[in-house]
Amino acid sequence: MKLLVDTCVFVDTFDQNSSNYSDSLKLLEELRNRNQLITMPAHAMFEILCTLNRLTIENRFNGPIFSNKMDYLIELIHIDDKFIDKYAMVEIPYIKAGDHIFVVVAKVNNYPLISSDSKMIEVCKKCGVNIYTPKEYFNYLINPSPEIKKNDSNW
Repeated sequence: MKLLVDTCVFVDTFDQNSSNYSDSLKLLEELRNRNQLITMPAHAMFEILCTLNRLTIENRFNGPIFSNKMDYLIELIHIDDKFIDKYAMVEIPYIKAGDHIFVVVAKVNNYPLISSDSKMIEVCKKCGVNIYTPKEYFNYLINPSPEIKKNDSNW
């Protein structure tokens, strides 16, 4: 099963002051322990790097420890002409460009999407994308819920 993880989930693990720090860290650790493939559009790596640079400049970057390793299975979706042909005309409510890409990929492919971004959650609910907060998805992994399976055809 492919699983889209929004940039903010990774970024939250780099900032111990984030209100989502603990939930995001627990989820990513669980996904790593399960060897779960994490799918994300390639632009997300730049979002992560730029945030790491900003947190470093602000002396707020305290790298997370994920079982003492940083070895995720990540599949990057490259943004090329085929990507644009497939996703450019998908109609969803307005959301900023970086988030738009995550939402249309989730919508077209019916992938579950994990995010703590309130605007992304709102847009996903409006256009029928299966979206979960890090806490919701972690809880599902620990104790699978029939409601999530029933609402997500990728299960």
